[in-house]
Amino acid sequence: MRLARLPATAAIALLALFLHGGLLASLMQILAVPATIAHPVAAVFSLLAFYAGYLWFVDPQRAEAGSAESRWNRFCLAIIIYTILLRLLYLGVPELLFEEAYYWNYAKHLDIGYLDHPLMVAWIIRPFIALMGNIEFAVRAGAFLCWLVTAWFSYRLTRDVLGQAAAYRALTLIAVLPVYFFIGLFMSPDAPLAACWAAAIYFMHRIVAREEPRAWLWLGVAIGLGMISKYTIVLLGAAMALFVLVDRPSRKWLTRPEPYVAALIAIALFSPVIVWNWQHEWASLSFQSQDRLASKFSFSLPRFMGNVIVFLTPTGILSVIALIACRRQLTAGFAAPVTARVATLGRSHFLLTWLTLFPVAVFAAVSLFRASKLNWTGPVWLGLVPFMALLVTPGAESGVPKLLTWCRRAWPPTIVACLLLYGAAMYWLGPGLPGVSYPHNMHLIGWRKFGRDIEDLVQQVARETGREVLVVGMDRNRIASGLAFYRTQAIDAAGEKAGYDPAFQTASEHLFGSVGLMYAFWFPAAQQDGKTLLLVGEDVSRLSSERVLSRAKTAGEIGEIGVWKNGQPAGRYYYRLVTGYQAGSAASAATDAGQNH
Repeated sequence: MRLARLPATAAIALLALFLHGGLLASLMQILAVPATIAHPVAAVFSLLAFYAGYLWFVDPQRAEAGSAESRWNRFCLAIIIYTILLRLLYLGVPELLFEEAYYWNYAKHLDIGYLDHPLMVAWIIRPFIALMGNIEFAVRAGAFLCWLVTAWFSYRLTRDVLGQAAAYRALTLIAVLPVYFFIGLFMSPDAPLAACWAAAIYFMHRIVAREEPRAWLWLGVAIGLGMISKYTIVLLGAAMALFVLVDRPSRKWLTRPEPYVAALIAIALFSPVIVWNWQHEWASLSFQSQDRLASKFSFSLPRFMGNVIVFLTPTGILSVIALIACRRQLTAGFAAPVTARVATLGRSHFLLTWLTLFPVAVFAAVSLFRASKLNWTGPVWLGLVPFMALLVTPGAESGVPKLLTWCRRAWPPTIVACLLLYGAAMYWLGPGLPGVSYPHNMHLIGWRKFGRDIEDLVQQVARETGREVLVVGMDRNRIASGLAFYRTQAIDAAGEKAGYDPAFQTASEHLFGSVGLMYAFWFPAAQQDGKTLLLVGEDVSRLSSERVLSRAKTAGEIGEIGVWKNGQPAGRYYYRLVTGYQAGSAASAATDAGQNH
């Protein structure tokens, strides 16, 4: 073997190893396959994966056969297949993120609206946990399906704009860019939002490029479903409306009924959220609008820019710059597809660039005076994916701007580096990497056993006192959400009939005057009077403050439980049993006023 082939061989071996870890963990953890069967199955699978990768990309007779275009096609196909396998094999392996556990609680308290997000994420999770049970795979399955929808519409859009070859490159980007890889792995409102965003862009382009009246109806559906996924899709709707006003050929739609019918469809689909807000004094819309704007001043533009770099990779950022600065050179040789009736390639480029940069500009402006969130721009970049795909394509280098040449050269190593990082991260969160420890109390790492420990403690207290125990996570919503899920999973795994559902027996720190988001709706403080509480927190001070003592008749000793994963420490939590909870004493109100001041 030539030394020049060693890096490629080593990379393929690592990628096969990461698949091996995911398959082995899934077989044993999700399907309860005995180790004597799971180990040889995973070993054979990974060997076959390595052999296929070696033949395609290392073996000189096959790896160097064909044209540069065919080799790129082979590379892109392998990337798409690998990312799909990696996500499927690890979908149920890592513990949930705090946020995923919170959305699982949404699904357990099924409703037509929630304080901090609309209803879609809950209604996606609910059928999967009803079918598969309370396991991580069921919580995340909807995210993977949403990614498939996102990929499908991105493929169709790119095919309409630039043709079949570029469409396959676009699929590669949707598969490998960090923002879309993780949107399709971890469940959040961003998963259905991305799917609806991709669909809305696709139908808007068909309206502009092919003047299809029916596309307006589907656009209304996409925007409406997006609005019950996450409110930020309203920025896309605003960008589309402004485009129709600015683009002279599109203004004729203002005199036709289709846009107004689309708006009515979107409002009808959004109406459950309106009803929920009306029933709850417009709590969610207020929380997401004026409460956000009234929050503490924070100049977070550097953080916003850093988040974008993380989402797109440095190569992706430079590709976006290249699309704007070198559009004519990049699209030289392309013409509007034969399916386009009135749209030129330049007009398609303007539409998709506008639909991308308008929301980005709004988020950037907000970051000048408010804290930036990591996931703000997640689906926004879907509009530029078709033209970014042109840079994941071999092309002539003579007479081409250096930026375009650099991007084309940088994408293959960037893609491989991303795959190696994803695989290593999944392996670390699953079987574990030798010698690599876990951060202290990071999300819910190690909580499968920790949830069992807390549930054992709850059942012990219930037996000894004869009282029902309400577990209280002593923070905004993270501890409560994680304990509700992993206590439920512990009960399910043991085949026990506890006589209660931990999702309805686990509250948050709002009972002691703090913010609890939806927990304040699910567990009104006044309705918990007289109950016995098991408080669980990250530090002792949360369990011994005056807020706690002023609301409890008695308070027991503070205990501690270590969190472990793969034989390594992953955190530590403290617990305390209190009895005779009282929500509204004058002393506790005065304490809250003083501490919130």
